[in-house]
Amino acid sequence: MKPLFIIILSFIISELNAQINFGNTEWMQYPEELAASEETGTSDLEQIFDELSYLSEHPFNLHTVTKKDLERLPFLTDIQIENLLYYLYKYSPLVDIYELKNVEAMDLQTITYLLPFVYVGDTVQPSGFRWKNIFRYGKQEAMIRSDYTFQKKAGYQKTSPEETAANPNKHYLGEPYYLSLRYGFNDKDIQWGFAAEKDAGEAFWNKHHKGFDHYAFNVNLKNRGILENLHIGDYRLSFGQGLVMNTNFSTGKTSFITNINQTNESIKRHASPSETGFFRGLAGALKFNNLQINLFYSHRKQDANADSATVYSFKTDGYNRIPGDIDRRKTATVDMGGSHIRWRNESFHLGLTFVYCSFGGKRLNPDPKPYNLFYLRGKSHFNTGMNYGFGGKRFSFKGETAWDAAGKWATVNNLLINPASSVNLIFSYRNYARDYNAFYAKAFSESSGVRNETGFYAGIKFHPFPRWELSAYADYFRFPWLRYGVHSPSSGVDGLVQAVYKPDGNWQMQLRYKYKEKEKNAVLENGNKTFILPYQQQRWQFRLDYRLKNWELKTQADYNRYTGNRQSQSGWLLTQTAGFSPDKSKCRIDGGWGYFHTGDRNSRIGIYEKNILYAFHYPDFYGEGLRLYMIVKWKIAPALTIYLKMANTRYFDRNVIGSDLEEIQGRDKTDAYCLLRYVW
Repeated sequence: MKPLFIIILSFIISELNAQINFGNTEWMQYPEELAASEETGTSDLEQIFDELSYLSEHPFNLHTVTKKDLERLPFLTDIQIENLLYYLYKYSPLVDIYELKNVEAMDLQTITYLLPFVYVGDTVQPSGFRWKNIFRYGKQEAMIRSDYTFQKKAGYQKTSPEETAANPNKHYLGEPYYLSLRYGFNDKDIQWGFAAEKDAGEAFWNKHHKGFDHYAFNVNLKNRGILENLHIGDYRLSFGQGLVMNTNFSTGKTSFITNINQTNESIKRHASPSETGFFRGLAGALKFNNLQINLFYSHRKQDANADSATVYSFKTDGYNRIPGDIDRRKTATVDMGGSHIRWRNESFHLGLTFVYCSFGGKRLNPDPKPYNLFYLRGKSHFNTGMNYGFGGKRFSFKGETAWDAAGKWATVNNLLINPASSVNLIFSYRNYARDYNAFYAKAFSESSGVRNETGFYAGIKFHPFPRWELSAYADYFRFPWLRYGVHSPSSGVDGLVQAVYKPDGNWQMQLRYKYKEKEKNAVLENGNKTFILPYQQQRWQFRLDYRLKNWELKTQADYNRYTGNRQSQSGWLLTQTAGFSPDKSKCRIDGGWGYFHTGDRNSRIGIYEKNILYAFHYPDFYGEGLRLYMIVKWKIAPALTIYLKMANTRYFDRNVIGSDLEEIQGRDKTDAYCLLRYVW
């Protein structure tokens, strides 16, 4: 397979002729930094990557950009947005995009991230919305993607009819490849699109199933009088700080010290293959000067472990590969409705959120355990929240306080201060009652849910010298009640220190240290008694980014150390990546290798890896092995682009990879990814 891949790559390179530059890909460092923190969930990272991928393909004109547009870019702080809008108001029209360096509080790294999402263009817009002109000004794109693992996994091994009947959940029902299809139309006043997907192992066309496993669709009409936004079909919601409603991405504790809990307050379309975190129905926003009223309703069947009267748990992995998955498919109905009312001017906003949900007449009742004693139970639930914020050029304060149907409450409040152009300070306090429940909440926290947690976070980012940036944060948190795997109240601390040196636009050096201490159950060797003991994780990272003419290179070294239950494990990873894109070329090639050597899963190391368009990949490794990958992006024709990726992991310490149905006999795992994109 490797010689064939080299031949194909050589053919592609030989066919190149100069036409077009593929643009800046520096923004990809942002989700990479989020992933490295391990505080931002996988679904959030996928959403962020998908959103930024889309926006990089549909940038904003700086002469017409709005505050709402800029708030879609999670690496911008409230202060930076205010200062940028003030600069555009005062000095527009801009002559050159690099005037951004004159915006107060806008550092070089943020400008680098921002450039792919904005441009300086003509302010003249087509006059009025006309159905007859819709395809004249609109942009359409269609994509088809497929992934495939060359080694056969245990779930695809042939078995006899008798063995299959005796163990039906020991065999995948479908084909061993991933397949997705996406179409989208984008215009200033209207968008629509759909997506279809099947995961590897799900049946696409056989006796078990016909067609894709999942479908998504959305129509979005904008700016029709007082109707600011209307969504028909699938959509996502986010309001306030996420204590009542947030199914969009939410950033956690990362090296972007001042960007904690960045949420985009809005109704957003959902037309991606992701099978979780979205609603299906109607949602709209009405605007009356400074007052905005959002109304929404959703009716959706979801996968769950349920019977005719009770929902015990929701299944969120999106897989329907074995009979046991099929039995849980769409066995629960969730109805959701509510509103968000917000008043907003240039420096102040106040919002109220109301959300009601029910479970189709069934009762939500998780199997009782000591740690889930206060989890949501019942046939319906109601939440209300009040979010607020005010600020200016030098500070920003945002917060939300929310209540559930039982009167239990949660609050989070953030204060960002910019006392000087080179200094940013951030403080955050959160207090989530142990028995607060909100079915759609997702907010800044140490744990995965918005309950049973108090914490105080403080961070600083400053430029002590030209070309230097130093940043640090510390977060103390406490859990007043039991948690999964922790049989008593517990506490912990989390901290980070980072130094970045960037002498010019061609290279950058970064050194980071991260420390976390938490508590968990520890069982003595004889198994007779369980203790609650602390464990520590320490992570070091050195990184060097540099450019040489048409090359982009990154060298990175990671070292992790885990200490707990009288044991210590350590691991390290060395990686080198490279990207090549000649000027005015229609081809870009990215690749990398990494050698890892770790003790066990406690000392495993994850690393961001470039992937094809709209696909995020952050694998983690433990044991000993070598990782290799290569990506080719080739613009075959003005409207047609192909993305190809080949990746291989070879383990030196094992002869079996994975477990259960994902088990591979051998030391190698080789994956191929292909995406075709047509734009017209």
